[in-house]
Amino acid sequence: MRPYEKEIQSIKNQIIQKYKPEDIYLFGSCARGIITKRSDIDICVIIATDNKRKLIQQMLIELDYTVDIDIIVYTPEEWKKYKNDPSTFAYLIKSKGVSLLG
Repeated sequence: MRPYEKEIQSIKNQIIQKYKPEDIYLFGSCARGIITKRSDIDICVIIATDNKRKLIQQMLIELDYTVDIDIIVYTPEEWKKYKNDPSTFAYLIKSKGVSLLG
């Protein structure tokens, strides 16, 4: 079992239920299994939105979590454009992260 597995599953389920994303990626130390007491859960949410900053703030307020989380949002169009470009953070997330929906 991955460290923080219960927390990751809970966050994933809440995001699916409340926001209906196209995909959710776990990335960073949790995805690599390298957890320290300072680790947080890094989540990338692929979802249609007109205001990413507002959506992230809303998620941080509405989601129930017990471990620090960091959320990044890409629209489906951005994700499609950047996920295969090695110079982007989206590429790093796609190549080193783990899809929680697939």
